[in-house]
Amino acid sequence: MCGIAGHYHPEKQPEPDALRQVLNLLGHRGPDHQQSWSNNGVVLGHTRLSILDLSESGNQPMTDHATGNTIVSNGEIYNFQELREDLATKGHTFASTGDTEVLLKLYGEYGEECVSMLRGMFAFAIWDKARQQLFIARDRLGKKPFFYAQTTSGFIFASEVRALKAHPKISSDMDPEAMDLFLSTGCIPAPWSIYKQIKKLPPAHCGTVNADGLTLRRYWTLDYKNTIECTEQEALDGIHSRLVEAVRLRLISDVPLGVLLSGGVDSSLVVAIMASIRDEPVKAFTLGFREKKYDETPHAAKVAAHLGVQHHIEMLEPAGLEEMLPDVVRQYGEPFADDSSLASMLLSKATRTHVKVALNGDGGDELACGYTSYTHASTACLLGRVLNQGPMSKDRIRAIFEDTSPVGKIRRSLVFKYMRPELKHLLRSEHKAWGYKKQIYSAETLHALQDISFDGHFNLATKSYSHADNPVERLLWLDNVHSLSDMLLVKTDIASMAYGLESRSPLLDQELIEYMASLPYQLKIKNGEPKYLLKKLAERYLPKDILYRRKQGFSMPVAEWIQGPAAGFARETFTQARPFLEQFFNLGELNAFVDEHIQGRKNHKNMIWRLLNLALWSIGEN
Repeated sequence: MCGIAGHYHPEKQPEPDALRQVLNLLGHRGPDHQQSWSNNGVVLGHTRLSILDLSESGNQPMTDHATGNTIVSNGEIYNFQELREDLATKGHTFASTGDTEVLLKLYGEYGEECVSMLRGMFAFAIWDKARQQLFIARDRLGKKPFFYAQTTSGFIFASEVRALKAHPKISSDMDPEAMDLFLSTGCIPAPWSIYKQIKKLPPAHCGTVNADGLTLRRYWTLDYKNTIECTEQEALDGIHSRLVEAVRLRLISDVPLGVLLSGGVDSSLVVAIMASIRDEPVKAFTLGFREKKYDETPHAAKVAAHLGVQHHIEMLEPAGLEEMLPDVVRQYGEPFADDSSLASMLLSKATRTHVKVALNGDGGDELACGYTSYTHASTACLLGRVLNQGPMSKDRIRAIFEDTSPVGKIRRSLVFKYMRPELKHLLRSEHKAWGYKKQIYSAETLHALQDISFDGHFNLATKSYSHADNPVERLLWLDNVHSLSDMLLVKTDIASMAYGLESRSPLLDQELIEYMASLPYQLKIKNGEPKYLLKKLAERYLPKDILYRRKQGFSMPVAEWIQGPAAGFARETFTQARPFLEQFFNLGELNAFVDEHIQGRKNHKNMIWRLLNLALWSIGEN
């Protein structure tokens, strides 16, 4: 893991000092080494977190002297040893033992097609000397970030939005559309960022930057239409072999590593396989809460004891919200409202005192139908065959969305649960968010932004029909391209890299994901049991009482804290953010809305948390 940055201008040499400001703000991502490189029209910079080949030979920017190409890369290429052997047969020699040089020479051999050969998490830029252009790419699911800005001063990029915004050639004007999307979803989806001029390179995209400008293309997409026929036992064996391989590849490291353990099925299965592979004791790390409703440490301790791993527990106190949240918001660089981001950063901080790399259980729900909404979607599959529904009508869906009557509420629930689950985010989450917006937005803001989120949700749901033939897998596709990449993986990257901890996700291995996508959905949800296949597989390692308990999730007691020990902090934050908030909100309505929640008259947890994060971000900007 590392931090990368760069500046390209086809007619004028970029100023290296400006890029150094960006690199300094990426120092936490790569505390082991920092270096810049410049050539005609381009400056590249890198901050290194040394994981493989700890010698100077692994430092970046790295130049291939045979081609003159230079790379800055962030992430890990897990199949680099296999790729290295292939390149060696073609006459390539290597001066290092890590994956970066392999990636650089792979590009020299195969050009832009090299990206389809990579198995891992990555965001990188390669200066192609012969073509006088940059080649940029981001991994399939978006585990590693890539922010960029196209300005009159050239193309500028960096690993984090906060660092990129510090470049003097980039405007800090906020994008109201991004703010609106944030209040709807709790995150800012690619390609937006909170700043008008800064964009995110979408997952599974690559492109070139040259004198003609920026050209992007998608090089991979997740597809659920190529279903295979197999028995349950064959599916379990196929998943097992691929998951064991995914864990094994993620144990390749020249520094100490451990694993994050929540006590749920996903992380417990990763820990179990890791313990079965490694000869030395596994170090597992868990975060706990004093509020028993949210605390999973007893479950995690039971897993750790059963598997015989070394278990470390860190507790988060309510006072931590006021002390830590402003720093967390600052670290993310733009509004981000996953309420477990604070907990993830604290766990990462504690884990980093012991190891430099940690595996995790991220992605199991999106991989194997872990949410209850998938069980509703399986019912929708049966009804869909009976009703023979045609294409979605935007006008009809809008009418359902805008119906505020009691009958309309029932109709919306029936549609997104049992008829068109791909509309869940629109007809449930966005409908509720839009109700809040109508209350607290100013009239001008409401008029300017009224269609942004509706259109975004509807268009994305429509795209799901091109990649899946049934409601379960259309919902899976949506969760993988939005919820996973824009929310969960952003949280994991920022939280871990804030403390120089590399986080690896075996359940999000490309070959495992593609195999799971090919399995019949009836095997993923069976007898009403979500995540059926992963639970059956985990039975090979763990007792059933650990696996078949009620799903808890990695959430925090946000509503209780804001109504209790953090109420004063919340009120003061909204007061300090008044100059920003009054540009977009009716402050009288907003303050009444906040008071209603703090006083316990109504629970507005999600929207209050989003507004609090937005307010804290605005304070940090001023």
